[in-house]
This record gives sequence, C-alpha cells and structure tokens, in this order.
Amino acid sequence: MLKWLLLDLNSYFASCEQQADPQLRGKPIAVVPLLTDSTCVIAASFEAKKFGIKTGTSVRDAKKMCPALILKTGNHKLYTEFHHKIIAAIEDILPIKKILSIDEVACELIGREREFENAKKIAQRMKDHIQKAVGQEIKSSVGIGPNILIAKIASDMQKPDGLVMVTTEQIMEKIGPLPIEAIPGVGRQMKFRLNAKNYFIIADFIKTPEQELKKHWGSLWGLRISKELAGEDLSSSKNSNPNSLKKSLSHQHVLPPNLRTPEKSFLVVTKLLLKAAARLRDEKLKTRKLSVYVKCQDGTRFEKSVSFSDTDDTYFLAKELKKIWGIDAHKKPLKVAIALSDLINGPAQMSLFDNPKTKSINQALDAINMRFGTNTLFLASTQEVLSHAKTRISFSHVPKLSDEFDEDSSF
Repeated sequence: MLKWLLLDLNSYFASCEQQADPQLRGKPIAVVPLLTDSTCVIAASFEAKKFGIKTGTSVRDAKKMCPALILKTGNHKLYTEFHHKIIAAIEDILPIKKILSIDEVACELIGREREFENAKKIAQRMKDHIQKAVGQEIKSSVGIGPNILIAKIASDMQKPDGLVMVTTEQIMEKIGPLPIEAIPGVGRQMKFRLNAKNYFIIADFIKTPEQELKKHWGSLWGLRISKELAGEDLSSSKNSNPNSLKKSLSHQHVLPPNLRTPEKSFLVVTKLLLKAAARLRDEKLKTRKLSVYVKCQDGTRFEKSVSFSDTDDTYFLAKELKKIWGIDAHKKPLKVAIALSDLINGPAQMSLFDNPKTKSINQALDAINMRFGTNTLFLASTQEVLSHAKTRISFSHVPKLSDEFDEDSSF
C-alpha cells in the first residue's frame, strides 16, 4: 500500500543561493553562519558534496578539500521566501498534510492516488512543477510509502533529484538491508546503543518480537519504530496523536559587545519573550512555564524557571520574567535565551491569569504587527534593542514572510 508522499528539498540553502545568483550555478558553494575558518558548513551544494563537503564539515577542512569553494553567509529571509513559493507550487499539485521542516513536507495520498503508477506520476509532476514555478536549481527527492517514516527513508535513498517508492510488500527487500542509522533521528550515539543491542540493519528491528522490543526499550520508542518500519501508519491509529503538541517554544540570541550588560541583556530577553508569546497566540497554544537562560563570558550560567496557570498573555509573562531575572551586576552576558514550555491547546474558557483588557490589547498588537510588519507596535522598554534578536530559521520552525529577519546570518 502507498499512502504518504514525502518531498525533501536537496541541499536546500545552497540551492536557494544558486537559484538567486546565476553566477553561483554549477560551482561548489557552502553556506556558513560566518565567514571564518573556525565555523562549520551549514549546507553544501551538489558540486561541493562531490569533494566530500557536508553539513558539519569545518570551513578550514572544507577549503582544503575544495580550494575553489565559494562561501556564502546564510540568508534567512531568502530561504523563507523560497520556502513559501515552493509550498504554493506543491499545493498546485497536491494538498500538504504536514510541513515537517523548512525543507520537508508530507502529502497524504487518497483514493486512486495510492495506485503505484498514479502516485509515481503525481510525484514526478510535483518535482517538475517546482522547478518550473520556482527555479531549475530547486531540486527535490521524493519518497512514497505506507507511512511517513518509510517515505522519509525512501526519499533519502536516492539523492539528488530522486524518486523512490516502497510498498508495504517491498519494505523488507528495499528498506531492510539499510544500516540502522538510516532511520531518521538515529545519530552516532544512538547507533552505538542500537548496535550494542544487536540492531545493525533495519531488518533487525523489523524481525525482533514485540515483547523483546519492550524489554530492550524502557519507552515505546522501539515498539513504535518497529511497527512503522513494518508498514503500519500510526498517524491514523486511535492510540496515536499525530497532532501532538510541541514540547516548547524558545528563542535565543548571541549578544553583540554593546549589549553585554545585565540591564541591556534583559531588554533582549524581553524582546525574545514578546516573539515567543506572539507565536503562542498564533499557534493557539498556552504555556504553564517560563524559563530564562544566560551564558556569561566567564563561562558561568544563569538558569531560572517559574510555573503558573496556563496563559498566552504577553504582559503577564513579561512580569514573570522580571521576577525571575537576576544577573549579578559584574557579569557580562554573552548569550541569552527564553523558553515557554508545558504547552497546551488554548482553552476556550478564561484562565486564572487571563485579563480581558490585556487579551484585547494582545489581539490588537498581533493584528497590527501582522498587517504592517513586526515591531510596528512594541513595548517601549525594548526600543533600544529593536534591531537585535530578529527572526532566524530553525528546522523545526518556519518563519512567516511578515517576520523581521536578522541581518546576522548565524544559525
């Protein structure tokens, strides 16, 4: 059975750079956070990958591997603009069920779309349409399978510009022989742990009896993965929760030298909190916990959290932040972060900390900033740091086109 189509954009950041600048096409380029040898490659073009350069390669090593390598600092705004164009192109062909990250989407096939030849034609049409509507440099690999996990593994099997289909009956033949690290989320440390339990290839997981999996894994992770690798689509299971809430919303910022004081770093943290609170309301969530983190130049750290009844109120959260803030006057903060956790779906009824007046103010604030641009309205106390802590891309959060973007390209 075929049910899910997963499209993975190849070398996404590097491809966007090449599409935007014709002079970069056909050349080895690497996207980096900063133009310094001490940092690492974020993304490499197909041409650079031929030299062995990949995500995580140090810039110093990358230059040795490919002397002609062209470095480009990341451009968050550009990648977000391309993302939204690609999303529109995909939906010309098939509705998107889930946006998994800035470079991955999943579409659910229905009816006759699940037939092998029909699914194959849809996938090829989607790939071709993206290149026609967005640009020839924007290549993608598509995996089609009975669930998202199998479709994801299939999409990784043929890069760049691949199209791999795996029916339930073909899983053991096509997926089974792959190394265990082909499972998304299995990194180096996880691979060692799995190998220690005699899991070396994916078939080892599929063949292991359920009771043994439960014994090996203290959680449901092994059992769930095993079922998905066998072809089950747990997204439609009564026991699953495909719309499960994310665990937290967070923002962080490395402070420039002129803001490395307790007073000015607090203003940056406050601005980060305002962004997170707006995201809460946009995603119809509420939080029950606020945490603040500070790393100082001397290596010391400050961490503090506070819990409360569920809320999405900017003003209440700002007051709680002020209560828990406490950096020694002689410290020089280097990096600050805030996190909103213990998230729940925003209830229809009023919470203990919901104030009808501030709720109306929050709604007006969000509406005006959405229409006229971020920071059209802002807290007066944050005016001094408005040009800092702007939006950056993470793979779990795709910015909106209306967001303000940080000229500092670091990821």
